[in-house]
Amino acid sequence: MNPNLSSVQKSWLENSFKTNGFGKILSTEQLRIESSEREFFRIRSLKNSSILMKVPSGIEESVFSFITKGNYFYKNNVNVPKIFSYDEDLGLILVEDFGDKIFQFNLSQDPDVYHELAINELIKIQSIDKNVGIFRKLDSSIFEMNWGLFEKYFFYNFLDLSDGQLLKEIKEGYEFVCNQLKSQPEVVCHYDFECRNLILTKDKMAGVLDFQDAVIGPIGIDPASLFKDLYHNWPEEKIQNWYCKYNAKIKKELGMELNLKLLVKFIDFASIQRQIRILGKLSQVYEQLNRLERTKDFPILINYLQNTSRNYLELENFSGSIFLLNEPLKIKLEKILL
Repeated sequence: MNPNLSSVQKSWLENSFKTNGFGKILSTEQLRIESSEREFFRIRSLKNSSILMKVPSGIEESVFSFITKGNYFYKNNVNVPKIFSYDEDLGLILVEDFGDKIFQFNLSQDPDVYHELAINELIKIQSIDKNVGIFRKLDSSIFEMNWGLFEKYFFYNFLDLSDGQLLKEIKEGYEFVCNQLKSQPEVVCHYDFECRNLILTKDKMAGVLDFQDAVIGPIGIDPASLFKDLYHNWPEEKIQNWYCKYNAKIKKELGMELNLKLLVKFIDFASIQRQIRILGKLSQVYEQLNRLERTKDFPILINYLQNTSRNYLELENFSGSIFLLNEPLKIKLEKILL
């Protein structure tokens, strides 16, 4: 398959392969479609297989952000792909090919081993110096932007709801959670550390992908992405075991001693913010790019929101309000997924 590149972009790609000593390009294969406007291709020669990322102009996920954070992670021994070449004006990045063994599709083989590998890389990320010149701080403006997407694209546009009181109760719970997040210890956060963005490399490590949105934020953010898995339903005792292992790691590697119950609360509250954010973002992707696939995750996200929040007395109203979204969501999904 020939990627949809301009003559200038094709010339850059061919020259990049030659400059890096990879030789002549023999084949191109398009990879999975993401919940963004980026496109990914596997480019092969006799000597090499690399991944080409094509980033359209005018989107938030910039080449500069990917390169800056990728190089910083790489320098700090986080297992991210090596960057071979890039051109910000052309929107192209050529990186190391980590293969196809994405955690999402392989976790069930040996979940304990895969989670241990993931925790090892997560600790590396959280150990990095919080360089404000590279990472933006996760602050109120981002929380408000995330809420805006949820309100507009999920509540109003996707569910077609207009109940102002219901929206108000959900917003109050969301704002409470965000205020609680501000009291958590801060670390560097990948900001989407889920099994879709982790890959088992040839050296049996967790390769970390899709890190361009990394921020400085609450410690619960990335564990929430990892342990509140949208694609696997793990027994509660297994999840609790992973929490214990993670807690032992942050004590040993970060010098951070947290009561396990408090750590779980940190992760729970971070997961609520994350799930509101995902619902808003994926609803926007559905509306603007007509991508149906990730709307199948919406019932799981609502279920997580409802079940997590009902464990906390201060979120009782929030949990009840989220429950009321189930029926309109069911009706909507029946219409668009048939």
